Amino acid sequence: MQGAEAIDWYLIRTKTGKEKWVRDQLRTIVPEVFLPMLKARTPRWGRMTPSLGPLFPCYLFGRFELRRHYFEIKYLAGVHGLVSAGSEPLAVPAQILEQIRQRAKDGVVEITERPLSKGEQLVVVQGPFRGFGAVFERYLSGDERVAILLRTVDESGPRLVLP
Repeated sequence: MQGAEAIDWYLIRTKTGKEKWVRDQLRTIVPEVFLPMLKARTPRWGRMTPSLGPLFPCYLFGRFELRRHYFEIKYLAGVHGLVSAGSEPLAVPAQILEQIRQRAKDGVVEITERPLSKGEQLVVVQGPFRGFGAVFERYLSGDERVAILLRTVDESGPRLVLP
């Protein structure tokens, strides 16, 4: 008699916006499903508002016997497939899930904002100056507004850029 097949964690790729639906469907099929969520502030109608969405958009974790559940998961509506190397699905080490769970409270990871200090080195990540280096100067009045000294392409020194 053969031993029982290992129950491993796998990363399941979903269609856009279908993470919660797939999670709910998988709960009836496999022993364990984990969809870590991210609480963050996102721009909405010109203001930064709290939002809750998947930590890894289009991905969730499932723990199951690969041989037993592969085809029903692979062809489940809302699923693109399992993350694989070639045609072989890759097991995710349990330590990775444990590290995510340690950072989460009730499955939600929250990125805490820390105040910036004058002189702190930054990189602009959005907008027309994306990728430019900058130095934090000060907070301005109004929600989510700051003054930074922007390093230009010619590196002739910082210049004050106000929003």
